[in-house]
Amino acid sequence: MNVLQELENFINEFNLNNNEDFKIDTIRIDFSKQHKKESLELLGNWKKINKNDKKILDKLKRRLTIDEVTSAYQLENYNIYYYNSNKDKPRYRLATMVIFGLSQYHKEPPPHQIVSKIISILKNITNIDLCLDMKQKPSLELLENHFNLKRYFDKKIKTLTDTYYINETDISMIEKICIYNKAIKNNLGCILWRIEATILIPNIKYLALPLHEFKLITDLAKGIND
Repeated sequence: MNVLQELENFINEFNLNNNEDFKIDTIRIDFSKQHKKESLELLGNWKKINKNDKKILDKLKRRLTIDEVTSAYQLENYNIYYYNSNKDKPRYRLATMVIFGLSQYHKEPPPHQIVSKIISILKNITNIDLCLDMKQKPSLELLENHFNLKRYFDKKIKTLTDTYYINETDISMIEKICIYNKAIKNNLGCILWRIEATILIPNIKYLALPLHEFKLITDLAKGIND
């Protein structure tokens, strides 16, 4: 059993015991390319992409700054990328793997078999985005009573959007929370909101704590305030 299987089993068991439907949408892994690059290249064609592509850099979610990214590569046409970093220059051995779109409705996610192979090669997971999808608008008022909820202002169109952030959770292992209208983002033609937590994974054995804390947040979003 690799780390991905162990993580999925842990989350599935939590869902079963707590009547939840948490899913992994993004996986990030910081790794050293030494002894790993050759194995990764056997998985398919890694195409070099424009490192200044804002859409792609956003998926890194500030794990590296633009100046730290020296180059970026995409595996085939999948939502699987790795970014070379200069944080350890002059060695240039560090990179970050980002696998996103694992829980989607408008297109196929990256093949689970390939994702599993990548995890088997890299051996660990740095952090994940764990999501819950809701068929009604979250209770923003309840969330605002407990957290500093910031609504995203789109400078391009000069208007507030249906995206909200909790950048300081004060919860161990939960780095931040994002709440957004997924139906609008992906043109789904239905009502669907997503609550997403970026969860640090220093050790899967301690994952129960952030999962329970995330459930408290999603309960607030559902209007449950015990």
